[in-house]
Order: sequence, then structure tokens, then C-alpha cells
Amino acid sequence: MCLPLIARIVALEDEYATVELLEGETVRASIAIQPDVAVGQYVLLDRGMIIEVIDANQVEEMLQFYTELTAMWETEDALHG
Repeated sequence: MCLPLIARIVALEDEYATVELLEGETVRASIAIQPDVAVGQYVLLDRGMIIEVIDANQVEEMLQFYTELTAMWETEDALHG
């Protein structure tokens, strides 16, 4: 199962956005699915495409969910590994 990455748009050029991942790395992503994005917005990335714009308030909630999900997977792996 793949989880979308959380990123913030730092620049737009043609059909692409430069986004900054939470770890600080910047990458280019297609805006084909979400053409009305703006610099400064938080987005979800999947396979090099911006798939959804998210509210800045949701970022912390999503990070908490990802942390809990990772812990559950690690527990599951330990039990069945």
C-alpha cells in the first residue's frame, strides 16, 4: 500500500509545480489533475502528480495518522514476520 506524500507548492511553471516535501527535498510534480493549485498550498502527491489540495490544518492530522499507521504495520510485521 502506498501513501501519498504531503508537500507544499513553492513554484509553478507550465504544467508542473515545484513542491517541497516535509523532509525538505524539492521535486517537480504534474498539476494535470489539479490545474488550479497555487504557490503556498499543501498538496498530496502520488506517482509524480498532485492528486489533492489539502488545508494546512489537515497536515498535522495526516502526519499523526501516518505515524499511527506505520506503528500498526510494524507491529503486524513483528507478529507475522
